Amino acid sequence: MKKIILLALMAITLMPATAQEEDDQDFHASASLDLVSKYMWRGSEQASISLQPALEVSWQGLSLEATASTSFDKDDLQDIDLTLMYSRWGFNIGVIDYWTRDVDSENRYFRYTSDGPHQLEANLGYTCKYFSLQAYTMFGCNDFKINGDRAYSTYIELSVPFRAGGLDWKVSAGITPMESAGYTSTRTVQGLLKEITVVDKNYLYGEGFTCNMASVRATKTFCFKNFKLPVFAEFHANPYLQKANFLAGISIATF
Repeated sequence: MKKIILLALMAITLMPATAQEEDDQDFHASASLDLVSKYMWRGSEQASISLQPALEVSWQGLSLEATASTSFDKDDLQDIDLTLMYSRWGFNIGVIDYWTRDVDSENRYFRYTSDGPHQLEANLGYTCKYFSLQAYTMFGCNDFKINGDRAYSTYIELSVPFRAGGLDWKVSAGITPMESAGYTSTRTVQGLLKEITVVDKNYLYGEGFTCNMASVRATKTFCFKNFKLPVFAEFHANPYLQKANFLAGISIATF
C-alpha cells in the first residue's frame, strides 16, 4: 500500500514537470542586434549606418516580433515595427505595424490617424527550402495616393536561397503591381533667365507596375557557444529608380 501511495505521489509530482517541459519546447524566444552600413528597405535607402535590434517570441506557430532601426545620423529615418504572425505548413499570415519618427511633429507613438506616423500592413506568404514568396498590402493609417485616394500599397517579393562556395546566398526580387502611396515635393532650379519651381512626385514603391527591388546577399555565419555571428554583404538595386547600393552588416543572435 505504501508503495502504491509513493508511486501516486511521484506521478502527481512529475506530471506538471512533464507538461511544463512540453510547454517549454513549444515556446521560443530569440534576440538579435544588427549593425548595417546602410539601411535599405524594398529598394529604397532609408538611412546610413544603423543599429537594428530585434526581439521575437513564438508559441505553436504564433509569433510576435519587434524590430527597430536607429541611425547614427540623428536626421535619418528611425522606425519601430511590430509583426504578429501565424505560420503553419510553410504558409504564413500576419499583420505589421510600422511606426516612423518625424512623420508626426511631436514624435508621438500612439497616434493611429490617416496623417499620423503609422502604417498597417497585411502579409500572406509561403516559404519552403527552395524559395519564399511573400505579398504585403497596406490597409490602414497613413497610406494614400498623391490624388488623396486610399493606395493599398502592395509589394510582392520572391527570394531564392542556395549555398555555394561556403556561403549562404539569397537572390531576391520585388515588384509592385500598381500605383503606391506617394506625395509631392517642390524644389527650385536655376533657369536661363529666372528660377523655376519644379514639382516632384515621390512614391513609396512606384507609379504603376514596376520592379522596385533586386538584390543578391552572401552570408557567412560563425557559431559560438550560445550565439551566432552572421556577417553579410549585399548588392541592392532599384530598377525603377535606376539606383544601386552595396552594403554590409554583422549580426549578433541568440540560438
